[in-house]
Amino acid sequence: MNCTRMKISFRKSVLNVLIWGVMMLFAYPLSAQTNEKPGKGLYELFSTKIPDGAQWEKPDNRYVRDGGYSKKSANYIYLDDSKSPAKLTGLSIPIRENPGPGEYRYITFAWIKWGGDQIGMQFHVSDKSANQKGKKYDFTYIAGKSKDVINPLKGLSVGEVPGHWMVMTRDLWKDFGNITLTGISFICPERRDAGFDEIFLAKSQDDLKNAPKVLPSEVATPIPVNEDEEQLVYEEAAMDKNEQPEGVQIDWAAQIKAGGSMMYPLYLLGLIALVIAIQRLITSREGRLAPKPLRKSVNECLAKGDLKGALAACEKYPSTLANSLRFILEHIKAGREAVSQTAGDMAARDIRTHLARIYPLSVIASLAPLIGLLGTVVGMIEAFGLVALYGDEGGASILSDSISKALITTAAGLIIAAPAIALYFIIKNRIMRMASLVEVEVENVITTLYLEDDNSKGTDVSK
Repeated sequence: MNCTRMKISFRKSVLNVLIWGVMMLFAYPLSAQTNEKPGKGLYELFSTKIPDGAQWEKPDNRYVRDGGYSKKSANYIYLDDSKSPAKLTGLSIPIRENPGPGEYRYITFAWIKWGGDQIGMQFHVSDKSANQKGKKYDFTYIAGKSKDVINPLKGLSVGEVPGHWMVMTRDLWKDFGNITLTGISFICPERRDAGFDEIFLAKSQDDLKNAPKVLPSEVATPIPVNEDEEQLVYEEAAMDKNEQPEGVQIDWAAQIKAGGSMMYPLYLLGLIALVIAIQRLITSREGRLAPKPLRKSVNECLAKGDLKGALAACEKYPSTLANSLRFILEHIKAGREAVSQTAGDMAARDIRTHLARIYPLSVIASLAPLIGLLGTVVGMIEAFGLVALYGDEGGASILSDSISKALITTAAGLIIAAPAIALYFIIKNRIMRMASLVEVEVENVITTLYLEDDNSKGTDVSK
């Protein structure tokens, strides 16, 4: 009897072991598939390997190399421009504001770029979860600025190119909204290599041990990490009470490009203003209106009574003053009043011509701000249209970005108008100063010819 009971008890024990083993077999794949670290609220996208169930789009191990940014990392994701992008597929991870079981919100990762100007990480999402907030940045984080103006890498800027291993912590939900991750592409858009390591999703920032809080601005601050450290090291962003925050870095080239179609008439006005200003600065010189050598030569010749020498000087130095003096010398017998009136009219007509040719600068200075303001009004209408369309989903970022782009036309108009009006008055002042000089010289010559010598007796008019 006891033997029979022992056999039954043994069989039950064996059965229990078998049942437990089967349960473990089913439980292990489930745990591996979720790739979640129990009790930590973390999901390992890549630390030493990719999650079970995920796979590279090109099925080989050429993206994974030994090493990494710390001794704890056995390997890391490596690629260059010839292998870019390295696409990881087979994921299905919800990103939510208040994560539940199997859902996450934050991401942390380390990356490096050995040369070049840009690096990126793109998140692939299911079509059903794709929203306008994420589409705005193409669900992509980028670092650095592309020199390729034709096909630049688009995305949410998170700082400068990481020249050494740097760690990022981002709020995926805040950046891209409610989405479901189906894959990740690691992007190295240009020559020189890039590396990615220690990529984790987290439910809350508390799950990221020693991690700083996510910065409220769109642009994140990368934290450098030494390769010899054994774990991710983060630095709390601390600012002294008396220390002023750094100013926002504005990419003016991108802003001007984003100004839209209203920028084209402003480009045209700016070009016309530049051409007119250069031409008028050259033609409104003293040498074109009242050359100093001409004034000196004419005075010396008249002092000697040499009218032919004075006429030769007028031929040698053609200008507004030379035209008036030539008429006086050629028609000296016509009388003082007639000669003075006609010579003055000739000089005044030439001065008015010079002034008329700089008048377009004044028109451009008035027109450019109006066109810029029109572009701003049109841009503001579009901005508020986006708010009406997307409501709270777009948030303040869409509105502020649209307003910023709208205001660039007004800024461009003022940038064109300010130099144009300044050059207009500078050139006008130069012309008027030369006009006064011409008037003085004409009066001096008439005085010498008609008044200093009664009835021109002292001057040999026949010569």
